[in-house]
Amino acid sequence: NSSSILAVPTTSPLSSSTTKAAAAVSPTTTTPYPLIVSAGENKELHLPENEVVLSAYALKAGGDAGNQFRYQWTLVSHPDGEETGVMQDQNTQALRLSHLREGLYTFRVAVTGNNSYGEATTNVTVLPPKRINKPPVAIIQPDNVTVKLPSKDTVLDGSFSTDDDKIVQYHWEPITIPIGYSPKLNDTPTVQLKDLIPGFYQFMLKVTDSDGVTNSTSANVTVLKEMDYPPTANAGPQSVVYMPNNEVTLNGNLSTDDKGIKSWEWTKSPDTDKHVDMEGTTSPYLHLSNMEVGVYKFLLKVTDTADQTATAEVHVFVKPASNQAPTADAGKDIRVSLPIDKPLVLNGSHSSDDVGITLWHWSQIQGPKPSQIEEPNSAMTKVSSLIPGEYVFKLDVLDANNLTSSDNVSIIVTQNQNAPPKADAGGDRTVFLPVDVVTLNGSRSTDDVEIISWRWTRDPSSLAAGHILENSSFSPILRLSELIPGRYMFTLTVSDTQGATGQDMASLIIKPTPSLAQQVELLLDVDIETFTQEQLDTVLKQLELLLHDGESLRVHLVDLGYQQDSRRVRITFVAEKENAKGSWVLCRGPLMVARLKQRLRTHSALLDWDVMSVDTVVCQNECSGHGTCDVYSKRCVCEAFWMEDFVRASLGDRESNCDWSVLYVIIISFLLLSVLSTSLWGLACFCSRMHFRRPRIKRNYTLLKDSRDIEKDSLDLIPKGKTLTTSLMASDSDSDTLFETRPRPSVAVKPLTGNHRMGMSNGGLKNRVHT
Repeated sequence: NSSSILAVPTTSPLSSSTTKAAAAVSPTTTTPYPLIVSAGENKELHLPENEVVLSAYALKAGGDAGNQFRYQWTLVSHPDGEETGVMQDQNTQALRLSHLREGLYTFRVAVTGNNSYGEATTNVTVLPPKRINKPPVAIIQPDNVTVKLPSKDTVLDGSFSTDDDKIVQYHWEPITIPIGYSPKLNDTPTVQLKDLIPGFYQFMLKVTDSDGVTNSTSANVTVLKEMDYPPTANAGPQSVVYMPNNEVTLNGNLSTDDKGIKSWEWTKSPDTDKHVDMEGTTSPYLHLSNMEVGVYKFLLKVTDTADQTATAEVHVFVKPASNQAPTADAGKDIRVSLPIDKPLVLNGSHSSDDVGITLWHWSQIQGPKPSQIEEPNSAMTKVSSLIPGEYVFKLDVLDANNLTSSDNVSIIVTQNQNAPPKADAGGDRTVFLPVDVVTLNGSRSTDDVEIISWRWTRDPSSLAAGHILENSSFSPILRLSELIPGRYMFTLTVSDTQGATGQDMASLIIKPTPSLAQQVELLLDVDIETFTQEQLDTVLKQLELLLHDGESLRVHLVDLGYQQDSRRVRITFVAEKENAKGSWVLCRGPLMVARLKQRLRTHSALLDWDVMSVDTVVCQNECSGHGTCDVYSKRCVCEAFWMEDFVRASLGDRESNCDWSVLYVIIISFLLLSVLSTSLWGLACFCSRMHFRRPRIKRNYTLLKDSRDIEKDSLDLIPKGKTLTTSLMASDSDSDTLFETRPRPSVAVKPLTGNHRMGMSNGGLKNRVHT
């Protein structure tokens, strides 16, 4: 056996003790057999123990163990430092280690045999000496608690318990508790006790450290019944009153009780026989009046909620007057003439008192009308709103002993010459719609005496629209509603008490809202009396859905109204979209109308009600460039020689237009009427010929000779009693022509048909049809 100091080779340490088989590299071409090598389990030591034996075991791959193996142990890694320990028998199956230091060691064993090889690693962990455990110390803070009702809760804290390592468990147990109390204790460092009842409690705390050692202690809790102490009566300090003041108020609200005072009772002591009026004898405050000079003694009795009582006494000393009442000085009388440019000053600062004045008060006691006093509770004040007549003002002063005095001052206001009032209609105003009520303020009109009437009249050149509310045309402020864009002019006429008047004119310009051209008006088939706010919000969201076209869009309500005749709901709104800069801009009204109409044709079910009409508030129809749009009916008024395309207006997009030229319509209508008439006439003729056509009868005609020629020819050519068919007969059929022999007349006979040519007469034609 040999020993050596542990040294780390150049090979890398392994982090585990897994066993592996490896093939040794041989200079020959023979392939070595792998061995299955085990270096044993990882070892763990606690100093001062520093020796250990590592054993290796090898098997061939076939499972047969052999004894002809060579072992070589090497150190892979060790703790930092120069002294790493001693290694013995490193070339044997069992490696002995000694003098190990605290830390982690890693060893590798290489096993070789007859054409076989394998290796494995294992770890040795050297831990510091085991700690000598000390038992924990259980501590409860506070360990002795006294609780007084009505407080019913307290806390016991065991977190102050100590241990050399750590406490892993706290356990509370009741040792002694009053009957009827059920504590709820948790195994936590701190326990809270609630709803305690009077009695004695003892609780034990048991603590357990990381080594399983326990320690316990206990704490006492004492709950005392609530004490009800008698009240303490306090009638207040002694009071001194100087005549002529003979009133005083005694204050007993400083009386105390731990539960509360239920009642107060004031009485005059039997030792006092002087007269006094007492008010509030069953309240904390006793008001005394009509006292006489002398000493009064009063008793206060207080009762708490437990009917415990306490009494206290107080004396009131009424003494003769020791100081003089103050002297009020309201100043000299004043006489002024209208007009008055600024308020008049009343000076009471010359009032005097031997003790000191603590309060001034001015009031008007006479005058043709109430005036305006700016600071009635100061020594000097200002008065305004005076008209001709006599005013009397009273000054009351109060000293520190509540003695008072008063003085009057008169102001006589005269008027030498009446000045007409100055009307102020408030100036010109410009208002943008929408707005419900517009006011013109004429209250700044002034007069040297008083304005008694206001009257607003509309100028003849003003617009007549709008309503005057609440008969305000006879008040300083004119209130107008239902105004339309345009200019309104009103004249304000004010009159004073002497009939003088003043006038001022105000101009009111109503401008349409900047978004009026983009506002869209929607008429729904629903009664305004059944239309709710929830339904309105739903319609606005549905409109946003219908108008959405791949961009951020929102709809804002401008106005909600109804048709006067049908009471259908009329919604006026505008649409906004977000531009590239992130700001919201108004969408064009005509574009929104066209998009909404197109969407309603295909997605009308998205709205809960039928849409009767949709259009911009301001008519923006260009009327095909041949007319103007009527602002009320929103129909096109076409120019001369132009008319509406009723096909488009009825069956197309239903937009009013001026598409058709009257001249072209007349020409096309005439041509269509002519073609139609000719076609009908030709059709009638054709039908007539088809219904009334008869079979055609062909007629054969022959030349009739003179009777004398006939007789001659008949004697020569026709045998007696026979009929001869001659080729001279012209006929297109097989009909036969018979020549009749008639006697020659005695006179010349005019032929039936034919004419005389070249002195020759043609006989008449005789037609005979054989049937």
